[in-house]
Amino acid sequence: MSETQYEEPVYVVNKQRRESEAVVHMPDCEKIHHQVEQDVRPEVHRETRVPAYIRFVANYMTLTELRNIGFRYHPCGYCQPPVPTVDGPIPISVKARNLNVTHLGKEFIGLAILERFAITGRLNQDGSRSVTVDAEFEGGIHYRFDPETQLEYLRPNQNEQNL
Repeated sequence: MSETQYEEPVYVVNKQRRESEAVVHMPDCEKIHHQVEQDVRPEVHRETRVPAYIRFVANYMTLTELRNIGFRYHPCGYCQPPVPTVDGPIPISVKARNLNVTHLGKEFIGLAILERFAITGRLNQDGSRSVTVDAEFEGGIHYRFDPETQLEYLRPNQNEQNL
C-alpha cells in the first residue's frame, strides 16, 4: 500500500519491538527512508544462522487510523510530525503458540474477539517439526499464524477506556 492511496495525510508508523508503543514518522523522514523505498537487505537469523532477505516496508496510516490502533505512540524526534503523543494502556502480549482457553472471548487488537483456535504440530518427512496456529475470530474471520506471532489484547479493566 502506498501513501498515494489515501485522501487525508498519511504517516509511517513503526511499532517498537519490545513494547506496545509506536513511533510516527513523516513519509519523507530520513530515519525511515529504507522502509519507504522498500529496501531489501540480507540478514542472518541468530537461532538458525540461515541467511534470509528482509524487505523493509513502510506501514502507512492516516491520523484516523492511528487513533484506532490501540497502542501508545509518539512522534519521531527527527521529522516531528504534527501528531500528539498518546500514552494509552500497554496491552497484554501473547505468542500465538501460547494461546489457551483463557484467551477465548478476548478482543485482540487489530483482529476481533477470539472464538476458537487450534494449535497443530506436525513431524515432517525430513524429521523436522512444524507448528501452525489456526484461529477463528468473531465474524468468521480465520487466520493462520506463525507460532512466534505476537498477538495483543487490552487488559480487562482497560477495554472501556478511549485510547
